[in-house]
Amino acid sequence: MKYIRLILLFLVIFLSTGCVSYTELNELGIIDMILIDKIDNNYTVTINMITPSKDDLEEKKTYQASGKNLDKCLNELYLKTAKKIAFSHLELMALTTNIEKNDYDEIINLFLNRVDSRNSFSTVIIDNTKKLFEYKSKDINDLININGEESGIVFIKQFDEIVKDILEINISYIPYISIDDEITIKGYQSIYEENKLLSKEESIGYNFMTNNITQAMLISNNIGFKLNRSNTMIKVDENKIKIDINNNYQIVTNNSNITSNKDIERIYTKEIKKYIEAYINNNNHQYFYNLIRKFDYKYYKNNKDIELEFIINVNSSLIKNSNIKGGK
Repeated sequence: MKYIRLILLFLVIFLSTGCVSYTELNELGIIDMILIDKIDNNYTVTINMITPSKDDLEEKKTYQASGKNLDKCLNELYLKTAKKIAFSHLELMALTTNIEKNDYDEIINLFLNRVDSRNSFSTVIIDNTKKLFEYKSKDINDLININGEESGIVFIKQFDEIVKDILEINISYIPYISIDDEITIKGYQSIYEENKLLSKEESIGYNFMTNNITQAMLISNNIGFKLNRSNTMIKVDENKIKIDINNNYQIVTNNSNITSNKDIERIYTKEIKKYIEAYINNNNHQYFYNLIRKFDYKYYKNNKDIELEFIINVNSSLIKNSNIKGGK
């Protein structure tokens, strides 16, 4: 009899827990995509909510709220949705070009102070909010990944990477996408240099310097190069910034008359340097000043107006592949 009572008690607890769990799940609003805009000192937050239900686990709906701060926006969204706002499955955060430098502190605090938030979601800046939610977060992230693999212009920038950039070197770059009839990758946008948009060449140069490129296709002098691996080391010695690029590449197309491996390597090396120099020459050097501050604060403190000297070394090796015979 004693064992029967124990079994009955266990069943009651198990079934009750199941009911409570379902009820809690049913009251939860899972967010997979969020858009943050700011107009006339008011934030506007738009969320794409997935509401778990018995019949349709993929039921989605978009909600929007405005307020003086982000907490107020979330409170209003809670009233509109009657669901607990959960960021544990957030896949994409989109920010508009209206978001300024001072707004990032509030955005960072919003996610870092929530126990239901992950920090490994991708972040983008967009120029058109109207058609964003016609796309899935996965579609946008996949497009950025494909772009990185094919051209090396932009790569996924996770939110925790942006936070680390801001805390360590006081500057960060976020992929900028244009949404019209289709999504177009424009490059990176700085969140600290008056929302400056980097060109495609500058963006590739930034990716090389920050060691983000693992593979990419580059074209120069009608020769197609497939970059297999790149390893970058930046050394700071007082005012000297030494950038060492080490990588391997394959020739996938060669529609020119150039056949000498030395000439091809010279073209490839010149191409890589062109990207890095584009970023260095066309952008504020604050990025590098902050690197000096990070590595040697005492020197930086005593030499804030130093003139930086850049040394760029590209060490490349050609990987021969007998299966590759050229193409268009």
